[in-house]
Amino acid sequence: MSKQLAQNLHKLLKQHSNKRIVVIGPTCTGKTTLLSQIPEAQDMDKLVFPKLSKEESDYVCQTPWTEKIGQTMVRFAKERVVVQPGKPVFGTVVLNCDLLIYLSISDQLLKERCLSRNVDFLDAKNMQAQIETEIKESMLPRIDFSIG
Repeated sequence: MSKQLAQNLHKLLKQHSNKRIVVIGPTCTGKTTLLSQIPEAQDMDKLVFPKLSKEESDYVCQTPWTEKIGQTMVRFAKERVVVQPGKPVFGTVVLNCDLLIYLSISDQLLKERCLSRNVDFLDAKNMQAQIETEIKESMLPRIDFSIG
């Protein structure tokens, strides 16, 4: 992932730093890479997983990914993560926020990244579909940020 892409996202986040922002996308869209280059950003997983029991964590980390697993993770994240202005949260769940930045990725690039990380492409696409439905239902303002 290019450094320029991270700089562009950081600039966008700075423009909206007074808002509670969630940067959202399915697995393999580059959230962790982008997160590592944006100092004030927070990882949803690092905020929520310490608050889960071992049983809860084992359940949401199992494969293959299912809609039920996704819905359970959504519930845990919404119950346990608070988004603050100036500290964007990167994750896979629409949390209570003022603005969503959706990491938009082509199927071809998503396939390539899934293959390189040994992630099932169908799992990534199912997660993407759930995220897109959740975004639509939230009615929150959204900015699409193209990853490629």
